[in-house]
Amino acid sequence: MNETLRHISTLIRKDLGLHFRSKETLALTFVFSLLVVLIFAFAFGPIFPEKTERGKLTASVLWATFVFAGIITLNRSLTLERTSGALHGIRLTGVDASNFYLAKVISNLFFLSLLEVIITPIALQFLDLLDVVTVGVLLKLMGVLSIGTLGFCAIGVLLAGMSTSVGGESLLSVILLPLVIPIIMGGAKCTVSLLVNGTVASGMWLNLLVGYSLIFLAAAYLLADAVIEE
Repeated sequence: MNETLRHISTLIRKDLGLHFRSKETLALTFVFSLLVVLIFAFAFGPIFPEKTERGKLTASVLWATFVFAGIITLNRSLTLERTSGALHGIRLTGVDASNFYLAKVISNLFFLSLLEVIITPIALQFLDLLDVVTVGVLLKLMGVLSIGTLGFCAIGVLLAGMSTSVGGESLLSVILLPLVIPIIMGGAKCTVSLLVNGTVASGMWLNLLVGYSLIFLAAAYLLADAVIEE
């Protein structure tokens, strides 16, 4: 157990170090996310509709932004290992494929969560919701986004490992987006409810979000050996 945790923590530090040292992925995803928010804000502003419509618009902007920013991040996190042969070197050190997978999920989850912490208040400000959202609601919103991001990264890391060797970002988009539709549906519905009512009105959508995220994580963990070995 101690060796497993050591392998995972070392890989996480390596991934995060590469992200923040080069700053390429961080800058690209931040600029892309900010651009999406600004386009929607300028398209629908400066006079926004009632609060319910603003909540729906903001939820759509947030989830669309984070899904496509996530695709960019996932591809770049696996491309380096595939193209430089680093993955084979890591495997030769005795690191289990499942541990490599978990490290990738955690590092991508951390990176995207950091992006969400930065972009979410900006989106709320530009779409006239920051003043009416309390700190408690904002924390709940970040929790919903984190759960959805976990499910997205769980299946996304596995599929990115397959697509980077044959098709890149275009292939990942094609095979990933249909699979994460339940997560997007559940996350968007919970986000709308939080922004409009201050709470998750229906437990069905939250259960869908949590259930699919955990199912994806468990299934992808079991398949990691076969995918990464390829």
